Amino acid sequence: MTESRLPWYGRGPSDEVPPVLERVLRRPSHDERAWQELWHLLATEGTSVSAASFAALPYLRDIVRAGETVAADRALELAGAIVAGVHQDHGADELIRTLARVIAELRRMVARRLTDSNLPPATAMALFRAHLAFARATVWSLAEYDFEDGFYRVECPHCRIGVTVAIGNYGRYSAQRDWDRGDIHRRPLTQADPGDLDGLAAWMHTTARHLGLTPLAEGLTWLFGRAECPACASSFVTGDQYATENEPHHSSDGPVPPGGW
Repeated sequence: MTESRLPWYGRGPSDEVPPVLERVLRRPSHDERAWQELWHLLATEGTSVSAASFAALPYLRDIVRAGETVAADRALELAGAIVAGVHQDHGADELIRTLARVIAELRRMVARRLTDSNLPPATAMALFRAHLAFARATVWSLAEYDFEDGFYRVECPHCRIGVTVAIGNYGRYSAQRDWDRGDIHRRPLTQADPGDLDGLAAWMHTTARHLGLTPLAEGLTWLFGRAECPACASSFVTGDQYATENEPHHSSDGPVPPGGW
């Protein structure tokens, strides 16, 4: 690999990324320090990306193609973190449009990997997030999924009042948040029947169960269940409303082609 092959015009000196990527490509399963440096350069703090990040995607794809499991999983995780940052101010829109086929191939690769029900939990969760990023479900790729102490703040789609939805060990309810009195006018959530889930929610739940991520699968049935507005008593699906409010708009010429779950 030579610097002239790469459009490295992102974060840091122009020659900073290629030597690190070269080390990873040379020993993809053994140079832990190089992988750490690559994460720092391409997905700083796990989320911040630049044009250089997207320029690395074909090389990460090639690592997956080589077929060595540990390196492939690392490459898919990093590629997913990069694609999850597609809506940041990275200045790489034209470059990203040229990478649609690469990202689509990465999506197929991670989908195949997720058929393995024996993945270690941390790897399974990382690849779960990567698949969501490649499939343009950015908000769910980056979600915390804290179903022990989780809160989702949304607007009621009917009366537009702010609603706090709690999903945790202390309770599962919708409420109005009062800074002096805490969560008031609580209403119990209605858990979704897994058989009634469809589309993205069904894929997330089915995949979580297949991977043995039981707390995630359980939490998703509450997240995609129904919440009642404390003010107008109308109900809505928490996850759908949260995504509507937080998922960035995808243009028709976006980097990842649409596809079924």
